[in-house]
Amino acid sequence: MSAHDPRALRNAFGSFMTGVTVVTAVSKSGEKVGFTANSFTSVSMDPPLLLVCPANKLSSFEVFEQCEYFGVSILAEDQQHASNTFAGSKGDRFGEVSWFADEFGTPLISDAVAHFSCSAFEKIPAGDHLMLVGKVEQFNSNEKFGLGYAKGGYFSLGMEHKAEEVAHDKCAQVGALIETNGQLVVEKTQQGYRLPAMEISSEKGSRTSLESFMKSLGGEFEIGQVFSVYEKVSTGNFIAFYRVDRLDGPLPEHCEYVPLGALKDLKFVSSDLTTMVDRFVSEKQNGVFRLYFGNELEGDIR
Repeated sequence: MSAHDPRALRNAFGSFMTGVTVVTAVSKSGEKVGFTANSFTSVSMDPPLLLVCPANKLSSFEVFEQCEYFGVSILAEDQQHASNTFAGSKGDRFGEVSWFADEFGTPLISDAVAHFSCSAFEKIPAGDHLMLVGKVEQFNSNEKFGLGYAKGGYFSLGMEHKAEEVAHDKCAQVGALIETNGQLVVEKTQQGYRLPAMEISSEKGSRTSLESFMKSLGGEFEIGQVFSVYEKVSTGNFIAFYRVDRLDGPLPEHCEYVPLGALKDLKFVSSDLTTMVDRFVSEKQNGVFRLYFGNELEGDIR
């Protein structure tokens, strides 16, 4: 792909998973400014340096270009509102979030995972951005999970960990959305189609049980993150479904490959499977996978 295709290049850059920060400063006239950024990195321990990259087209660019001090707040997983506010809102952004000022007068976002108060160490023009290197004068952090971002969507490590914990400790069954070359593996039964699933033994968790099943099929595979964890209301048991990428190998018994575009025409044995497969197809097209957590009737998608 040509490096001169801006959209393709932006998408390629966006495939790198990052945290989300809000970078803030105060103008010489006392105006508070800030922008959402995932272009943040640590640079040096001695001296303690970090780097952010405000864009030349940023409305507050001159403030950051001239600032003596600036701040970085690494957002927590429940602070999507703050991220969206500083990414696109007009007017008084600081009126929409809770914040406090550090000893240099720089506003920092309350309840973030970490705060860094920086003096401007070096400013380097770089294409359509400014490489703003800050020397860390003060910082603090806590044990919260940070807000993640990749391929145009947020993700939550805390939710992932919670799902993995429930999947390991409470699930009686584990299932798989096994994809191969744009096709999904489904199992045909007399009642309709379903996804490959198996009982979990008391000695194994969900992921280990699924890994054993995939190894029994042979071929190359990679188990991804949990896609859905939910309670079956009728039984009170939990079931976890993982995404699985499989390159080759034989099909499980009674199974077949179905192109993703044809899955909507299949009749599945239960509404929860229909909803889950529809969501899988949609999120596959968008390139951003989310996590469902709840029961077979209602829950949260994060």
